[in-house]
Amino acid sequence: MTNDELVIRAVEKLRMLEERRKNVPEKLRTVTVDQLPKRRVRDAVVIDFEREQGGGRIQILMDRESGDMISATYNPPKDACDDTTI
Repeated sequence: MTNDELVIRAVEKLRMLEERRKNVPEKLRTVTVDQLPKRRVRDAVVIDFEREQGGGRIQILMDRESGDMISATYNPPKDACDDTTI
């Protein structure tokens, strides 16, 4: 895909997510993709770290050229939110 095609696809996906936020209070959904006109395409790589036994997962999105971190997410183990452990 070209960079322009990627931007178009990204905007479509973000608009879909905005539709899902309709039940979120107004002050939490005030920013939309249309209010963010500065856009750039980066060549990125996603690196997943996880255990074989399901001990959670960390996912890091990095700029392929510079190695700069773009974002990271942590998904705890499925049993981490078990009511008996809180």
